[in-house]
Amino acid sequence: MPTPYQILKSLHRKIRIGLKETLRPEISQRKIRAFIKSTGALAKTSFLTTQNPSFAIVVPCYGHAPFLKEMFESILKQTKQANQAIFVVDNSPDSSFEILRDLIESGRLTSQTEFVLLQNELNLGQAASLNKGIKHSKADVIMILNDDDYLMHDSIEVSLKILKKNPEAALLGGHSLHFGGNDLQNIPKLIESICAADNIEIDIRAPSDVSEYRKYNDINMTHSGSCFYKSAWKIIGGYYPDKSKRLVHFSDRDFQLRMNTLFTVALSNITPLSCWRNDSSVDQGVNS
Repeated sequence: MPTPYQILKSLHRKIRIGLKETLRPEISQRKIRAFIKSTGALAKTSFLTTQNPSFAIVVPCYGHAPFLKEMFESILKQTKQANQAIFVVDNSPDSSFEILRDLIESGRLTSQTEFVLLQNELNLGQAASLNKGIKHSKADVIMILNDDDYLMHDSIEVSLKILKKNPEAALLGGHSLHFGGNDLQNIPKLIESICAADNIEIDIRAPSDVSEYRKYNDINMTHSGSCFYKSAWKIIGGYYPDKSKRLVHFSDRDFQLRMNTLFTVALSNITPLSCWRNDSSVDQGVNS
């Protein structure tokens, strides 16, 4: 049984946390209002302008040379091939560029995807690298894939089905299957082996919902496997390399939050849409 001191200490901690969340929430509504005002943009009611939108995968690459072969394999094995796959090597200190060059050379023999390999002369960070790859793309829809992660083999096909069912959504994301070490061989490779695409439960978040957000994970999705319309990326100003201008610290969550302030976002909270490696971060807080 807790002592009176322990009870008071626990109560004090709860009050302190409650005050912090009230007075200094992780998500600032003041910053959100300022961002909306700065864009002056009107949200579109529908993004689906064609029954067969073009699709690109953009991969920022830094310090993950050992995992590039598996990542690349997940692009080649897509049940619906991407029109483009764009790799941006961010002045990586390892052999990422050479490995990707060789993978692309062999991949062109069997894939109809257009592969593009870009390299930054200086380390620009993930946000700037993503913007560079997305700007280079000619596609309508962009999917993000981190260089140490793995796409389920029907990620493109299922994502397009979900976007077609929810034409008001500018961004689609979901949670992921976590893996590390040699676990990849043991996890499912098809989303539809877990849940049929037509039965995936989607949580629709309208811009009006953003006023209720207080914590980073009030909008929660894995960066890899998330996809969005390039036109929406352009309207919100892309990813923000300058951390001082972000609504929240990390570039991916900041991007997702800014997207939701102007446009509807679709979330798959139950069915995973990608595979996320949980034991290989090399740039947390530095390159993000």
